Amino acid sequence: MPDLLCTGCKELMGIEIPHPGQAPTKCNPSRLLGSAICRHCGTGTGFEIENDTIIYVSGKSSYGNLDTTLSETVKTLYTEAELCFQSGAPNASATMCRASLEAALTQAKFEGANLFGQITSAKSAGALDDVEVGLAHGSRLITRAALHREALISLSDVPSILSVTVRILNKLASLTA
Repeated sequence: MPDLLCTGCKELMGIEIPHPGQAPTKCNPSRLLGSAICRHCGTGTGFEIENDTIIYVSGKSSYGNLDTTLSETVKTLYTEAELCFQSGAPNASATMCRASLEAALTQAKFEGANLFGQITSAKSAGALDDVEVGLAHGSRLITRAALHREALISLSDVPSILSVTVRILNKLASLTA
């Protein structure tokens, strides 16, 4: 197995016994998702390996900082999304991103029968610009596929979903501040 650098202390880690978020998939038996825990600092580093080649390693700096003025519920849901990501569970991470977005939109009083309706309501109220609406709908469609259509999200796709979520949550926080 290949080596990777700890995202915390930058020590070289050999992947001896990974704790996979998913076993090798039925679609691609040579693909492994997981999290390596550093023996030096205890940081979890999410990874994705295909054919014994590391194709993705997590890194927190890639998706931004969450506004601390958001509600505890929204912050907890988003934190769980990050934890799922760090544990090598991309579908769970994307699902928690969706949950945090739904909670934030609900708390901001954007009504709708579903997430699509809430995003539309936020756009109509001028709370989200066209780019943010497009990003929100893209994230919504990706997580819908994972939740309802048995689609698998790649670990390497999750930083984008996390980034989109942070951007929208921070925008919603700025409306209530």
